[in-house]
Amino acid sequence: MTRRLPSLNQLRAFEAAARHESIKMGAEELCVTPAAVGHQIKGLELELNTALFRRKTRKIELTEEGRALSEHLGRALDAIEHAVAKARKPDLTGILKITIAPFFGNRWLLPRLPDFHRQHPSIEIIPSLSFDYVDLRNSGFDAAVRYGAGDWDGMSSVLICNDVVSPVCAPQLIDGCQMPLSAGDILALPLACGRRWREDWSAWAKASGSKIANPERVIVYESRAFMFDAALSGQAVILADLKMTAADVAAGSLVRLSPIEVDRPQGLYVVSEATPNVNPRLQVFTNWLELQARG
Repeated sequence: MTRRLPSLNQLRAFEAAARHESIKMGAEELCVTPAAVGHQIKGLELELNTALFRRKTRKIELTEEGRALSEHLGRALDAIEHAVAKARKPDLTGILKITIAPFFGNRWLLPRLPDFHRQHPSIEIIPSLSFDYVDLRNSGFDAAVRYGAGDWDGMSSVLICNDVVSPVCAPQLIDGCQMPLSAGDILALPLACGRRWREDWSAWAKASGSKIANPERVIVYESRAFMFDAALSGQAVILADLKMTAADVAAGSLVRLSPIEVDRPQGLYVVSEATPNVNPRLQVFTNWLELQARG
């Protein structure tokens, strides 16, 4: 059977312009001139003997026929892209640009990156430490490593690990005390938490069997980084993830006050733009992070 199809270049030019509702933006996506896109669309209209756009002074609008064709083409091209991606051998060479909060990057990820590069020398991770909440759709980054509950609308998020927290503080805050402390003694100390995780102390108090169900003397900090600074400087006891505090406890700058620990819903995620096809380099990086978190 012979397929009766217009030129694929004409269809691609029309679909890109229709999706952006702009010949100029469609041309930028296809890396051609607006005149070339306009020429392809005109040829398609002649082939179909119908107008696909209403051309106005500063914009274009899809006709009814154009909108119907655009919707069908979009689905068809998505299916083609997915099929081609499945057939293509994964490209495990190149660069991954990852944006990371400085707290997690400096404390946990950067010391481990040499291990990733030893295992995967053809993939270069370029980390960018920033407190800014990066728009992954328009920033040029491949992904972000974020801390939260996985609730980023319109994004793909892969859980690396949930927090397992236990109380820690600087040694000077409990100087002379015998470890471990009782739950009552811990809850009588100055306590701190992050703004979004105020329920952590209530969860820990419940797990400890304490009669204090909802500790009231809790200083609330805007971020985890500030909360950790408060602990390291001897101002307060915090509930911190055991992985994030392991090095500080080993070095003696923080002391773990109790063996009681609780699992919390928040954790570390690899977040990226939701697309039909997974970046194979990002998949390798994500798998490596998961193994590191288990270790």
